[in-house]
Amino acid sequence: MRVAVVQTQWVDDHEDGLRNAYQAIEDVCAAGDIDLVCFPEFLLGPPWYMPGQDGLKGRTDTPIPGPIVDGFQSLARKLNTHILLGSLVEDLRDGMYRNTSLLIGRQGVITGRAVKAHPFGNEMVVCRQTDALGVLSTEFGQIGIAVCSDFWIPEVVRLLALAGARTIFVPGGTLGQNQPLMVNALRTAAYLNDVNIVYASSVGVVRGKRGDRLVEIHFAGTSLVASPEGVLAQAGSDEPEILVVDIDEPADGDGRRWQQLRRPAAYQALLTPYAGADRDLAAELRASLTGGGGPGRGRPATATSTPEGTRS
Repeated sequence: MRVAVVQTQWVDDHEDGLRNAYQAIEDVCAAGDIDLVCFPEFLLGPPWYMPGQDGLKGRTDTPIPGPIVDGFQSLARKLNTHILLGSLVEDLRDGMYRNTSLLIGRQGVITGRAVKAHPFGNEMVVCRQTDALGVLSTEFGQIGIAVCSDFWIPEVVRLLALAGARTIFVPGGTLGQNQPLMVNALRTAAYLNDVNIVYASSVGVVRGKRGDRLVEIHFAGTSLVASPEGVLAQAGSDEPEILVVDIDEPADGDGRRWQQLRRPAAYQALLTPYAGADRDLAAELRASLTGGGGPGRGRPATATSTPEGTRS
């Protein structure tokens, strides 16, 4: 699989950002056969719910399907390539949003979608999260998508790997303070889970206000492609850039062997609900103060174990 990882920089006018994305796809595909073009999170520019960006509401969010997606679908058909729209602020038209990554196939059809499961910052208020992670079957084999901070939850990459993903795409945005850790974390995730990691990021500074406080968010690029054996290619931290990398499905290595040696039974207790799960602790406290209580007092309402695994 020949992958082009597009490291972007947000511009003031999201229409310019959209044209830049179109041009990047045209340019990289004109230079050689590209199987898949991967963008970072929020390829149209900062989400309107980022501090100081509320003026972008209705501009950088978009319905799916909709005119923005239509344009990329036409481009995929024209250039016979896959396009991974790192993520869009999906307008659900009911006052809520989702941070959604789309995979568009060579025929211009949406063949996959991943919704961010673990919210970050204001997403906790305005975005619905997915409650299911999935693996996509493609002509390149099984792939997974972890939208930005989903990557920081180790279980996400592990579950995608256990469900059969051999390459995991991470559309994200490296924060300046996280840059050294990010490289190590991506490299380690690839090794421990025996997968390729394709990570797309952006560069530049976004400024805004939260109340009276000036907020600056520095993005440090560092897009990269890693296999279990190491980093195959890495972008810089200051400029827009495109990485073109040929990657093969990884051979079984240490990570695969360690997965096969897993013994969930040895830590089954960790997978059961914690003591307060499914209990109305406030009601129990009130009952204890008034001398009340019932036969179910002090026991969980249910004692089901947490299922392990990932839905496709």
